[in-house]
Amino acid sequence: MYKKILAVAVATAVAGPAMALDVFDDGTNSLSIGGRIGVVAKSKDGDNTLNNDSARINFKFAHKFESGWTGVGVAEWGFRAKDEYTDIKNSVGKVIGSEKKDTFFNRLGYVGLNHDEIGAFTAGKNWSVTYDVSGWTDMYAIGGGNAMGIYEGRNGGDFDGSARADDTIQYRNSFGGLNVGVQYQMQDHSVTDARRDSGYGLSASYDLAIGLSVGATYSETRYEETTQYAGQDKSKSTTAGLKFENENLYLAAMYGEFRNKTELGDKLNAKSKGVELYGRLAMDNILQGFSLQAGYNELKDDSKTTADQTKATFKETMMGAIYETGPMQFAVEYAKDDSKNMDGKKEADNTLSLQARYYF
Repeated sequence: MYKKILAVAVATAVAGPAMALDVFDDGTNSLSIGGRIGVVAKSKDGDNTLNNDSARINFKFAHKFESGWTGVGVAEWGFRAKDEYTDIKNSVGKVIGSEKKDTFFNRLGYVGLNHDEIGAFTAGKNWSVTYDVSGWTDMYAIGGGNAMGIYEGRNGGDFDGSARADDTIQYRNSFGGLNVGVQYQMQDHSVTDARRDSGYGLSASYDLAIGLSVGATYSETRYEETTQYAGQDKSKSTTAGLKFENENLYLAAMYGEFRNKTELGDKLNAKSKGVELYGRLAMDNILQGFSLQAGYNELKDDSKTTADQTKATFKETMMGAIYETGPMQFAVEYAKDDSKNMDGKKEADNTLSLQARYYF
């Protein structure tokens, strides 16, 4: 059970040959180092770019106590394998220069105690309990995860408690096939116009022997009301889904309803609905390590008040392939974007992406 709890608590949201180097293990104390580095070449609207592929490095420490408890410490930083820059704009929105982004940035950092029967307790910055279920469809090799509100909110999913949640105390446990997660997020504020009072999240899923799992999540975050977010002092997220997996096939579907959580048309939507689908089929009989994948993400406004409504929608269909060999992963994804702007017109362009990634 301990391994199952730890696998959930340290979810990395990647398809691929995830690896880690066991640096030290004397049966009581252990240290492992893992991560990945990669690049993605993208072709969109005639532009060809080479981008970072969400590189990161992590350190995982553990100490086994005689009482049956295990103490854990996890630290993970993302880093930019190549320099990236952000635009600097003046008061009227004109770009007047650029600024280099930080090379390293925090992704995870928490301490905890685990017990085979009692469960796992952690405190710090960790993957949210919402992600324990909502992440079932966030399995694209390159893109995806755009319709379940995971990475969205006033200052992104970390601040909002749905991605790598900041300032959290969490509890997870498994009872046979039943998996549960509880999360409380403490007060904090950002450099922009937002201050979080508190937040909480709940998740539950059940694994059947045939490889089928069903699950649901609920989360709510409270904010101090500000001029920028007048009437939006609370965000809510409710998701439900299922997945099926065996040695060759992985299928997952998620449905979500959100309030003051997602963005369409450059505005925080009063209400919205999202759907995500993902499938991957291993083709080892043709080529060892080769698989085909497909996915679909759709998010639309569901606000009832005319003043809150927007015609903007996000709709994307993906087809691709993945090849894994040793510590390396190579992937291609073609994303057909049928999204619409606030006027209800299609302006998005399709994207072809090629990836090369090395796990360590």
